[in-house]
Amino acid sequence: MPFTNRVKLNICATDYTVTSEDPEEYMRSIGAEVDHAMRVLLDSDPRISTTMAAVLTALTNADRAHKAEAAADNLRQQMKDYLDDNAKARQELERLRREVQELRGRPGGAQK
Repeated sequence: MPFTNRVKLNICATDYTVTSEDPEEYMRSIGAEVDHAMRVLLDSDPRISTTMAAVLTALTNADRAHKAEAAADNLRQQMKDYLDDNAKARQELERLRREVQELRGRPGGAQK
């Protein structure tokens, strides 16, 4: 069973105890990020409730996560395409090397 950290976070004047396999410092930084994002929203408009700020922060973070995943998928596909192109180029190089060797071995062919 993995080690689990229990961390007490204060977000917008409310304490939350969270458990995670991630390091305490990481969890605190995530909590501080959420607290900051919510406070910016709360300070921007007095009509925004804490619940509304939490939902808007969650939507923003979900949007970022989806876009980051799409960017990562795109990079993975590009890397796969580059690796495929590289493999094809290596195969072509080997084919050409064999062809050169065959030509060198023929009478009247290129000599070393």
